[in-house]
Amino acid sequence: MKIKILLWSVLVIVIAGLAAGGYWWMSRPQVIIFSDDATLTLLKVDYGKRHTPPTTGKSPSGAGGGATARGNSFTTPNDALVLWVRIKYDRQQYHYFNFYLSDKAGTGCSQAGPRNWNNNGNQVVAVQFDTCPRRQGKFYVRVQEQGNGQEVSDKKFVVSNPAHKSYTAWTAEPLPITKHDDDVSMTLTKLVAGADSPYQRNQDDPEDAMNKGVQVAFHIERAGKPVTTWSPVSVETADATGNRASAGSGPVQWKDNEGTFTYQYGLWPDEPAWKLKFEFSQQSDFADTELWTVKNIPLQPGRQQDFWNFGNNINNNRRNTNSVFAETDLNGIHLKIFPATLFTDQNYGNGQMGGGLHIQASPSLPAGMRFTIVKLTDDQDLDVQNYNSNTSGNGNSTTYGYQLQNIAGVTNLNLSIALHKSRNFEFTVKPEKATAEKP
Repeated sequence: MKIKILLWSVLVIVIAGLAAGGYWWMSRPQVIIFSDDATLTLLKVDYGKRHTPPTTGKSPSGAGGGATARGNSFTTPNDALVLWVRIKYDRQQYHYFNFYLSDKAGTGCSQAGPRNWNNNGNQVVAVQFDTCPRRQGKFYVRVQEQGNGQEVSDKKFVVSNPAHKSYTAWTAEPLPITKHDDDVSMTLTKLVAGADSPYQRNQDDPEDAMNKGVQVAFHIERAGKPVTTWSPVSVETADATGNRASAGSGPVQWKDNEGTFTYQYGLWPDEPAWKLKFEFSQQSDFADTELWTVKNIPLQPGRQQDFWNFGNNINNNRRNTNSVFAETDLNGIHLKIFPATLFTDQNYGNGQMGGGLHIQASPSLPAGMRFTIVKLTDDQDLDVQNYNSNTSGNGNSTTYGYQLQNIAGVTNLNLSIALHKSRNFEFTVKPEKATAEKP
């Protein structure tokens, strides 16, 4: 009898020890270490609208100490998942970190960066994910270090889902689906989650979720006729669990009046349905009522700094309004074009010089209205390379700044712009999953 009691006592002690050891093992902070010894430690996970950093001071054993996160509490307009991570590295070298959240199967991805980053070598940061696979029990977070090349961690943080509960489900419409906005219709013919993306973030693993996107195939008609002059400018993807993600679109490939493009990132394809909102904008063949052409815009010497501060000068009335070169009313918007600037303090070498051009719209463009430079040429009728580099507004107007390239010797510019209305289409559809290609 005494032997049985002794054996049971030993067994209870062993079980208690194993349980204590298991609890200690499971409660250890998760740590990711890069090849340059940069160390990331997961300290806390919270979910909701109010987010508070972990207690400051010494960190748990093995996490490193001395970093604090005072004053970093914040709120989000919608429920969000936030990881609090201590990051330590050699501050003599530039570092930055991107975080990629996916499900276990790697069929979806959400990207985030540290929201309170100050690059001091030892700090606690908040990593906010507005989307996550809420129906699943766990998430997996991989980290990419910017600075030591673009190293991707082999190890992942494993996060128990604080939002795990039962959710309602949406009902999908069968493809193809056609929707109309004014005189333009869009037919969605295919939606594929987990498709190969042109944006590769992990060069060593093309099948990683961070390298995948959503492929869309569509057909556009205007007034009943197929057109290829309309392209998507934004995509919003939502699901019934509260996820909502916005993205730009990749370049469109056209074949037989069908367009195909890929965007990052979508949501998780195990959902019964996604709601997709597409904004399409015309790219060419604008109506005369949408166009304004101005010739012989003068180029004046000036500093690049003044180009960047142009909006502030306008708003503070430090620039004479008589300097407006041309103005008109187009589709309910008052447009002003100012003399262009040839930068005197910028030289690209080989005799190349840059410049800038500002266009102001009053009032600011309403939602769904787009502004496009259709053509910009020099005094020899040669195309001038340009790109929108800054936009500023004061609530009543918006000023668009365009940087100009390789304009040495140019004295005048000719400009044609379009002010036009976008079209919007909404679908509720179940995405199909991409299939791996056979070798």
